[in-house]
Amino acid sequence: MRRLVPLLPAAAIVMLAPFGEGGRAPLALFVLHTLSLACVVLAWTSPRARGPRPAPLLAGPLRGLGVVAVAGLGLALLSALRAAYPLAAALAAWDIVVPFLLFAAAALAVSDDRDLGWLVRAVVASTSLQALLAIARYPGGRAAAAGSSFVNPNHLAAFLNLGLFLILVGVLRPAPPRIRAAWGALGGMHVVAIFLLESRGALAGFFVSLIVLGVLRRHALPPHTRKVAVGLILACALGAALVLGARFSRAVDPYRYTRLSIWKASAGMIAERPLLGFGPGMFPHVSPLFNFPADIGPVRYGRNFQGAHSAGLTLAAETGIPAAALILGAIVGATLLCLRAPWDQDGVFGVGLGFLALLVQGCVEDLAVRPALTLVPALLLGGALARRRRGPGPPDLAPAGIAGARRLRPARFVGVTLVVYLFVVAVLLPYRADAEASAALRLGREGVFYMERAARHNPYHPDYRNDLAMAILNSGPLTPDGYARAAFNLLEARRLKPIDYRFPLHLARLEARAAASLFDDATAASRALALYQEAVRLTPLDPRPRLELAAHYVDLKRPDDALGVLREALVLEPSFVRARVLEASILLDAGRRDEARASLEVAEQTLGRLRSYEPDSGYARDITMDARSERERLAASLGAGDSPATRS
Repeated sequence: MRRLVPLLPAAAIVMLAPFGEGGRAPLALFVLHTLSLACVVLAWTSPRARGPRPAPLLAGPLRGLGVVAVAGLGLALLSALRAAYPLAAALAAWDIVVPFLLFAAAALAVSDDRDLGWLVRAVVASTSLQALLAIARYPGGRAAAAGSSFVNPNHLAAFLNLGLFLILVGVLRPAPPRIRAAWGALGGMHVVAIFLLESRGALAGFFVSLIVLGVLRRHALPPHTRKVAVGLILACALGAALVLGARFSRAVDPYRYTRLSIWKASAGMIAERPLLGFGPGMFPHVSPLFNFPADIGPVRYGRNFQGAHSAGLTLAAETGIPAAALILGAIVGATLLCLRAPWDQDGVFGVGLGFLALLVQGCVEDLAVRPALTLVPALLLGGALARRRRGPGPPDLAPAGIAGARRLRPARFVGVTLVVYLFVVAVLLPYRADAEASAALRLGREGVFYMERAARHNPYHPDYRNDLAMAILNSGPLTPDGYARAAFNLLEARRLKPIDYRFPLHLARLEARAAASLFDDATAASRALALYQEAVRLTPLDPRPRLELAAHYVDLKRPDDALGVLREALVLEPSFVRARVLEASILLDAGRRDEARASLEVAEQTLGRLRSYEPDSGYARDITMDARSERERLAASLGAGDSPATRS
């Protein structure tokens, strides 16, 4: 039993990872990272086995793969050091490091077929439970309901593929008929669930791995069984065609070709920083600068892409081409080693097939956003490569092994101390900060105290500083002390994340609306102008800060500058109603009545086209929002009459 102690937290990770949005929810992530560190500590401190010393794990081809993987990890961490948003880069780097640690822990803990088999059975149990839940939930909302545990059905289908190929290898293994029938029933349940999830990427990975399984193990099957296997593959292909055909017949996908544009924009990100990228975790924070207009609908920039829809492209954009090539090369090399496992290592071969399915789907999906799809595969791959290298002899704990452990006590003490610090800094405090921030948002105006605690628990999170400033401003009449506290927190947020346009924009509002009235400060307007201009510079494809800059130019009696900024905004979003109304107002005040009337008519025509439009995001709502009172005032001043838009 003692030899299984390091694998107990690993089994807990495997069973719990699918829950809580595939491990992405704050509580789920806290539990998974806590278990991961426990797994590392137990694997490092457990006594070693007695008997002939097994071959070292990093020997032969594995040594080369280890060097490649460590080099890629080192470059990724170097990329994190130069990121423009340090907290996001640090958290994403931690998300990269944890799977590496789990891989090493599994490689230390797994010593023979029994250990690997125990881990494989835990994975099969976890994927079987998720397959059963997906089938049970499907009638309540089709694929979206079936994949609700992962939020994204494509990601759940990827997780099921991992277990499916471990099961299929088990079906091929010689065993009593009832055992093989049980494995076959589990495999059939997985296939049904994968098809119900309607994921094109998962089905591509399924068929590629299925074909590789058939090609590499064809000699192990009798001729009659081969014909049955070919028939099953063809039946699955027909079923996949029917499932995907039904999916797109129910609803036309208006963004069918958007993925090509996302890949093109991601390639532009990579081309701008090819060596070290923008930093781990930086993709969603930088991608708005590379956004592209939509070809349909009244709002052009209403949809942002948070990832490249390709694991390789996302990794290359964040960490640079060399790091991505090294990390992905190490994973591909390890997968090939598993696929070339000897005939007596079926578990290793099954892990290779599961990883191949993930790699194929990863070409068109960002699977790494779900911890369940990084932590569980890391455990499996570490255990499989350890079994691939070591002999089959079972471990036998003995005093010699314990004495060896005693000699390593100083190093292990240092290692455990480091792990404890990592747990506190990277796991516990961020979780507590998130809990306090959530409490503050629930309480509204009464949540200032909790937001202050969140900022203390995680002083490097700019959103907590920003939210604290907003809570102070919304908690009652603004006093000089409240102004100072709000300004301090906004300045700190701006320092922590200098690429975010929101913080200079909020500072500009504070200066423009509060500083002058509170302190009779004549320089507040010029400070606000510089901050508005900074916000515009940081988000060149978002017209909303331009609207506020234009309004500030109006307050400064600079109408020509205001018109220039508004026209830039209208080039980006021709349906920006409030910008069009402000343009008409400025033109009317300048005595240019005909131009003002034309601008107002365009605004009213836009509103007429938007009558049946339902905004699908906050951005779209801001763009299509009407400035009704000002528009009606302009219509009355210009003698525009009772237009259809006014009557509505």
